[in-house]
Amino acid sequence: MTDVRLVIDGTEVVAAEGTTILEVAEQNGIHVPTLCYKPDLTPHGGCRICAVEVEGSPRLVASCHTLVNKGMIIRTNTRKVRAARSAMVELLLTGHTGSCVTDVDAKHCELHKLAADLEVGLPRFQVRNPRHYLVEDVSPYVRRDMSKCILCHRCIRACNEVAKKFVYSMAYRGFPSKVVVDCDVPINKEVCRDCGICIDYCPTSALSRPKNVGGEKKAEGDMAKNQQQTIQAKGQENLLTMAEDAQQKFGCVSEKFIFETAQALNIPVSEVYGVVSFYSFLSVKPLGKNVIRICKSIPCYLKNSQMMIESLKKELGIAPGETTADRRFSFQLTNCIGACDKSPAMLVNDDVHGHLTPEKISEILRSYK
Repeated sequence: MTDVRLVIDGTEVVAAEGTTILEVAEQNGIHVPTLCYKPDLTPHGGCRICAVEVEGSPRLVASCHTLVNKGMIIRTNTRKVRAARSAMVELLLTGHTGSCVTDVDAKHCELHKLAADLEVGLPRFQVRNPRHYLVEDVSPYVRRDMSKCILCHRCIRACNEVAKKFVYSMAYRGFPSKVVVDCDVPINKEVCRDCGICIDYCPTSALSRPKNVGGEKKAEGDMAKNQQQTIQAKGQENLLTMAEDAQQKFGCVSEKFIFETAQALNIPVSEVYGVVSFYSFLSVKPLGKNVIRICKSIPCYLKNSQMMIESLKKELGIAPGETTADRRFSFQLTNCIGACDKSPAMLVNDDVHGHLTPEKISEILRSYK
């Protein structure tokens, strides 16, 4: 393997080709803080705590998955880097709504330790609708408190790559994003017996062992023998098309479809649900005959999309996410309808209506009645 010469924090070093910046830093005694990273898991690069400055790059890069190149000049502890790390931790603390003050396990929380190391105080930011979830204590093997989850993906990767159980997946998008089991139900799977791998990898005690269960982990070899599901690339490629066909044919992607598709493609139920819940044009609930979609992105917001939302609420008597009693209209907010040039605009089924006013909205709705 070819050696690569580079400079890190003012020191010229030699590293093997294919080595990441984080690995080079560790090999040379330079500490770079991490959160979503674990050396035995595939790098995710989601938390950006390990961000470093690379000369010539227009932005900071995640050191956990960025490979070194010949002549690269890296700085791991500049003012810009420290400010970015502190801001990331502050944002994570803002969305981390667990009861950490009274939690006896908070002393083991990697996020809190990181905040202390970076001297990050109370978050300056306010969350309008903080995420609060009921504690899931149905399972005798895993207790989940998703209010403490910081979406680091470590449980997903550990379950898939180490335990080979494929229990978890990501669902939804944006701030509502969540690690889910099957169709977002409380975890209660017999496959979790004597495992606990996900608990060991969780940085914030969002996952823990029930107090009355000791639980011993099986050896990795035993877990591989019990593997029941494997993710197949071919199945994943077909999944979105199948979900779109189901939406078109049945008006929603039902739970029955999700379970049957997971079985047919030999992939986890949570994987199918994650895809379906991510795309805003797919729905797991039956919708009305006419589906109205309003873009909630910045371009439409600046063109007064809020006026459209209020007008539709007044005309239909329902809020976003609801369906009229006669099931004639469903009202959805989505991320883009591809009509920025006509904003404010809305999509009714497959029809785009642009340059809207309250009067025009009333007229359009009458045409669908």
